[in-house]
Order: sequence, then structure tokens, then C-alpha cells
Amino acid sequence: MTNVLEARNVKKAFGETVVLRDVSLTVNKGEVVVIMGSSGTGKSTFLRTINFLEVPDGGEIIFDGEKMETNPNTLRRARSRMSFVSQSYNLFPHMKTLKNVVYPLVKVKKMDKREAKNRAVEMLNRVGLSDKLNSYPGQLSGGQKQRVAIARAMAMKPDLILFDEPTSALDPEMTGEVLNVMKELADGGTTMVVVTHEMNFARYAADRIVFMADGVVVEESKPEEFFSSPKTEKALKFMARLI
Repeated sequence: MTNVLEARNVKKAFGETVVLRDVSLTVNKGEVVVIMGSSGTGKSTFLRTINFLEVPDGGEIIFDGEKMETNPNTLRRARSRMSFVSQSYNLFPHMKTLKNVVYPLVKVKKMDKREAKNRAVEMLNRVGLSDKLNSYPGQLSGGQKQRVAIARAMAMKPDLILFDEPTSALDPEMTGEVLNVMKELADGGTTMVVVTHEMNFARYAADRIVFMADGVVVEESKPEEFFSSPKTEKALKFMARLI
């Protein structure tokens, strides 16, 4: 299997607060890895260190064979092939849906505007938003905004998509909309690292569950193994709270 991502002994602290302590993870091409754990265990911070939204204090991030570093050219190359979808959508409020997807294709990928528009329309069709091309974000529901964010990520044709609790701000119906799109991506072989508490998605879409507690990876296993017989007391307690 081809390694897309390798994190080695990643450390991160904010002032006196140590958030990540020697976190290591390997992700293979086409794999869906779900990171679970209680709030405040460092999951989102770890995800943000992968694309250097947070610069690690120690350790290494190797993406597609290249070591991540703060050099602008390295970051530009990596981020053009690594998409990030957060819980807050991060859409441009003054741009219509279509332009929100077209803009990074032209700006980051240096794509011809007509080609970018065609790809954006294709991706928005895939997430069921062909009737919202000319809507502004303020005219969309939370689930629709998140689907625009996913379409934008997909349009970049990345080697890896990072999802940081993409449904945490959504009601159950909108959560279902977004998870359906993510399941289709997973079934299509998209390489994904997903921070989520959505057990059904983790159970049925993930190839592997990584459980974090206190800034470290506590256990790692197949979904059926993790949900039927967690190995650690911390995972058992976490599962008991979710059920």
C-alpha cells in the first residue's frame, strides 16, 4: 500500500498546556481513518498540524513523501493536494456558491476559468446543489453550506481530505445530508482523515478507528473490533457516554 501521510511523534503545546504528546499515524492511499475521543483530547489540533494550520512543536509530518515545513512553497504544494473541511464551512460570504468552488481552483490550482467552472458545476451536482449555484452562503442551510465546502474540497482533486467534526454544528437532518456525501466519497476510494463523534459513519465508512485521549493515541483498530471490544478503560468509558 502507498503511504499518503505519515505523522511521526507530533508534539504541540499552547503556552503551558501540552495538547499533543508524540502522536504518530500512518494513512494509506484510499483509506478512511476516523479519529475519535472526548473533547479536549487534541484530535482537532492534531488534524490542524497535518496541514500546518498549527505548526507542530516537534516531530514530523510527511505528506506524499515530502516533509511538511513552514517554507511557503512547500505549504503551497501540499495544500494544493490536501483539502480541509471544518465545522465552520469557511465559505466566502460575498461569493455565490459557484464562485466559492471556482475561486480556489483558479487561485491555487492556476486552472483556466472555464475549466474551473465546469469542474465546480460537476462537483456541486454530485453533492445535490445544482439548484443553488447562484445562491450566497447566507441563503443556504447549514447542511447545504457544508456540502458546498465538501464540493470545494473535492473539486481540488486532493490526495487527502481532512474533516474536522464536519457535522458538529448541524441538526440531525442536515447531519444525514453531509454524512451521505462523505460515505459516497469513502466508497469511491477518497483518502480521508475524519475527526467525528458520528458512530454510524465511523462504524460503516471507516477502515480504521484511532482513539485519542490526553494528547496521545491510546488504541487503533478496525471499526468492528473497536465498537465490540475496546481494549482500554478510557475507550470503554468514552463508548458508554456515546451509547
